[in-house]
Amino acid sequence: MASKYQLNKTDLQVLAAVGRALKRLATSEDISPAQLVSIAKVQHVLLRLPLVTKGICVTIEISWRINQEGCSSSSSWHFSLGSDWLTLSIGGSEYTEGVGSDSFTTMYWSASPGERSDYDGEWDDSWMGPNDEGYSDAAPFSISGCAITVEDSDNPLLYDCEDDGCDESVVSDDI
Repeated sequence: MASKYQLNKTDLQVLAAVGRALKRLATSEDISPAQLVSIAKVQHVLLRLPLVTKGICVTIEISWRINQEGCSSSSSWHFSLGSDWLTLSIGGSEYTEGVGSDSFTTMYWSASPGERSDYDGEWDDSWMGPNDEGYSDAAPFSISGCAITVEDSDNPLLYDCEDDGCDESVVSDDI
């Protein structure tokens, strides 16, 4: 297995945007301390790029739904990484009463060590927001009201409350 990712300028722009999204997540009041541990792992991996970081497997998904009379839509931002892959996909689904539903992917990007990245070529950078070079004029998506899912089997803190029934929201402000 190769020990480095081959990242071009576009890859670096995508990864910088992912990094900005993760910083927004890390400072969001909607993130639990257990989720923050896994988000920090992903930030660490991004800082080490183009080097490969072994032993990490984390998926972060941000999704949101819009319901209107007779129709609804959902969108999701999905970033996943492991010892030998990085992937980002953005997409969603729409439902219209009397017509049915349809799902779509607006952007897909992936990278593996020692290989060129793969992307669909139809960049949807509306989720990125402006970067340091002003790459996008789009406003970043709002995290407030989104469902945030963090999967990391090596983070037992994510699963402690499921096992013992604790309520993470019961935390004293005096601590």
